[in-house]
Amino acid sequence: MDYERTEGPDGLEIRVPTDDGYRTCSECGGDCAPDTSLSADGTGVRIAFVCAEHGVQSVVDPFSDLR
Repeated sequence: MDYERTEGPDGLEIRVPTDDGYRTCSECGGDCAPDTSLSADGTGVRIAFVCAEHGVQSVVDPFSDLR
């Protein structure tokens, strides 16, 4: 996934995906809802994008580059 990178407060980098394909259902083309319930203690933050009709479409780990 490609990101647009900008500098945030306190020198932190803010990364924003360059397209919204990660949150689009591959079956129906609908916009998927973010869901953080897949994250478990000790695994860090992960965000699943879930289509109400077709289930999980993608999982994004915004801190993957820091692991």
